[in-house]
Amino acid sequence: MLRSMSLGVVFMASMLAQAQPPQILEVAREYLKPDAVQAIHQIEVDAAQICIRLNFPHRYLVIESLTGPKEFWYLNAFNSQAELDEIGSEYEANKALTSALATNLKRKAPYLAAESTNVFLNYVPELGGGTPWVMGHGRFLVTAWTKGPAGAGGTVFDGPDGNRLVIRAARTRAEAETLAAAGAGTYVFAVHPELGWPDEEWVRADPQFWRVRHR
Repeated sequence: MLRSMSLGVVFMASMLAQAQPPQILEVAREYLKPDAVQAIHQIEVDAAQICIRLNFPHRYLVIESLTGPKEFWYLNAFNSQAELDEIGSEYEANKALTSALATNLKRKAPYLAAESTNVFLNYVPELGGGTPWVMGHGRFLVTAWTKGPAGAGGTVFDGPDGNRLVIRAARTRAEAETLAAAGAGTYVFAVHPELGWPDEEWVRADPQFWRVRHR
């Protein structure tokens, strides 16, 4: 009985930790040529299968811009620098995984309009407003990059170059477009449930949405 209670406490603590915005958010951005979405989508389907088969050490999210320039973003969330370093070491040590993903990545070259970028951002809770965005929650994301005030709504992440990323989640595209209309430089992204590798907590939060990818 004591063991069961202890496990229950650990489980609840884990759930509470997962229900918060990430302390560190990695945003990898790919800038696509016109009409490249279908090809990139298939490459990402293959990448997701590689990650599952070869034990990619972290769950991640793939989103696609529906407004503004056509981009795919790959999001990774970390609770601390120590976690980021540990997962990075595990990834580098898995040579079969890194080799397979590098080979698959080369397939993207003809479809990219510019060199991909990657940045690590820090969560700044005091700058945000409204319901905090939690990794993996929301079928659509409304995003804005700014060097000025973050505004009244959204979850704010600070970048090393002074850029801030503001994220808000939406259940429907109509809701997302309404949120985006309120600010200049704000874009709507769709979360791709069939791509990436979702955390079990994301699946529990919206099982109907994630039913195509729940392993």
